[in-house]
Amino acid sequence: MSFAEKIRLYFITDGRSHGHERVAEMALKAGVKTIQLREKRLPAREIYGIAKRLRRLTYDYEALFIVNDRFDIAISVEADGIHVGQEDLPAKAIRSLIDEKFPGMILGVSARDLSEALEAEKYADYLGVGPVFPTSTKEDAREVIGIDGLKKVCSAVKVPVVAIGGINHSNVSEVLKAGCTGVAVISAIAFSENPEKSAEELLNLIENSNKPHKPVNR
Repeated sequence: MSFAEKIRLYFITDGRSHGHERVAEMALKAGVKTIQLREKRLPAREIYGIAKRLRRLTYDYEALFIVNDRFDIAISVEADGIHVGQEDLPAKAIRSLIDEKFPGMILGVSARDLSEALEAEKYADYLGVGPVFPTSTKEDAREVIGIDGLKKVCSAVKVPVVAIGGINHSNVSEVLKAGCTGVAVISAIAFSENPEKSAEELLNLIENSNKPHKPVNR
């Protein structure tokens, strides 16, 4: 499976729901192939323990494991990649470290508008772009960029774009039509009553959005 196929549905865990490991395993059982650990509240030692367990899980399911923000934890558990935002360690510095000491490690960078995307593209293997729609899972989320803003970024950059922010079953097909490679979700899986079923439904919607529409014979 290619990198683009693996990030088609990108799940970001949230420990406030069913717990990082439990909800990640349900998503992996459904067929999700990229898991990101995002944890801002716990001490580093606890995050490290969660990351170690998620690393083992993602190995078992042949999925990518990305750590948000914490480069130290990402390298200590041999994660597949690190994702940073605009207020985290500079992407340029991380790119230099990866190229020198951790070749093959994936670097994802968040971008909230076209100018940030064009700058981040110099260092990133993929971009996380948004918020596309209003979201309640990220307290510091800025003003939404909407479908039009997402289209502008997708048409301007050459690296894969993963859209994020308020994406769910009702709008995922519309988001993919904007030209992004994949979509990242939190609430649509993590806060669902049945995360595995929700992930399966999202994957089906994504798969169907890839199928060409047959012409209607009149």
